[in-house]
Amino acid sequence: MNIRGRVLALDLGTVRVGMALSDAARILATPYGTLMRGESDQELIDQILETVEVEEVSLLVVGMPRSLNVENSIAADRTGLFIKLLEQRSAVPVVNVDERFTTVLAERQLRASGHDSRSMKSKIDAVAATQILQSFLDSNDNEKS
Repeated sequence: MNIRGRVLALDLGTVRVGMALSDAARILATPYGTLMRGESDQELIDQILETVEVEEVSLLVVGMPRSLNVENSIAADRTGLFIKLLEQRSAVPVVNVDERFTTVLAERQLRASGHDSRSMKSKIDAVAATQILQSFLDSNDNEKS
């Protein structure tokens, strides 16, 4: 598949979901915002799909935790289930990419730019999503999608 257009990346957390959006040329990832996880995944998917429509997104990229760690294995299972639900409802393709170390990198980036722990909390998920998206945009996988 050779799809062009904007890409929306998601960093799925248990409390918040960070979002990042690319430009139409798929060169630059920028933080887009954060959604709070509610009672149901369906509500969250509704909000994501609204963003897809408003921003004319042609591809969704979801960060997938990959590790031999049991805790990350559980997170990967939860993420996999969420991706299946998203794929069932989305009119645009959904791909998953390795998200290892994105939160750590996001924390370092925010600290380096002068943020303290309190101010980082509201930004870290969107910055992590930006790391996921920029990694995808810079990869060969981007050229295949």
